Amino acid sequence: MVLAKNRLHDVISSEQWQAYKKAFIKDGGRIVDTGNGDISHSEGQGYGMILSVAVDDKSAFKEIWQWTQKNLQRKDKLFGWKWYPDKDPHVPDWNNATDGDMLITWGLILASQKWNNPEWENDARIILNRIKNTLIIDTSFGPAILPGQQGFQNNGNTTLNLSYWIFPAFASYNQIDPDPLWAKLTQSGLKLLSLSKFGSYHLPPDWEVLHSDQKLGLPTLSSYQKFGFNVVRVPLYLCWAGISDPGVLASYSSVWPSDNSPAWLNLVNQNRAAYPLALSQRAIRQLVLHCLGKKYKPLEHIHPKDYYGSTLVLLTLLAIKG
Repeated sequence: MVLAKNRLHDVISSEQWQAYKKAFIKDGGRIVDTGNGDISHSEGQGYGMILSVAVDDKSAFKEIWQWTQKNLQRKDKLFGWKWYPDKDPHVPDWNNATDGDMLITWGLILASQKWNNPEWENDARIILNRIKNTLIIDTSFGPAILPGQQGFQNNGNTTLNLSYWIFPAFASYNQIDPDPLWAKLTQSGLKLLSLSKFGSYHLPPDWEVLHSDQKLGLPTLSSYQKFGFNVVRVPLYLCWAGISDPGVLASYSSVWPSDNSPAWLNLVNQNRAAYPLALSQRAIRQLVLHCLGKKYKPLEHIHPKDYYGSTLVLLTLLAIKG
């Protein structure tokens, strides 16, 4: 069933949004990761805020933001990365996840502009200042984003995640904080992508290491050497920002010739998953085809047991519209 009627606007249908809310927004604003033990994390809260703005649901936005403030925001205004429903305390690890911080900030900026709320813009500016001062480092490739404040720098080596370069957010940041840094982050992200070509398909990995000699490599841990579920967001952010990078997009299209392609590929030993693409990857596969100017069919179904896939389904619809 294609949900194409009763649209809140011309991107996401009312049916889609109501199905998403029913499945994933609980406890007065908590975005529930139904595929991961019903946890919540800062990334999911940020995505929920952005989607709420996109469908003009101010009530949902306020609930999500208030829950996030109450349950995840630290004294320094960044956010704990994961909240467990069945643990005491609910947040046993108060390290942050920078992509979550950045998505929340972007959602606040979009909401402040849509609903003319200067308080949300001020909240965003405070968080953004903290991100700039504690989570952006200088490298030979330009500024780079630390995935979190703790655990990603060791003996001069830095672990990076290219899906943390949220390209379409940088323009919004520059609107409330004019700074050459945001353009430089776009440039550094594209530079790192151009150099992150591993395995026979020349693909970027979920995680990579910037060594002390400024050379890029793969982590030693096998589970971190994959082209898997993190890096699927790179085409999302490229296409959403209107950035044309045919080389990167073509590598995705090549490794995903069909929805039955393996869900992950180890970029060192070439081992592949024994199961096909998940919903999140199938949605991005169609987006990649669109961005390459090929025939595509965007996914529109919400699956109540797949938070990540359903979220990327809706986000790809926004990216297609830019």
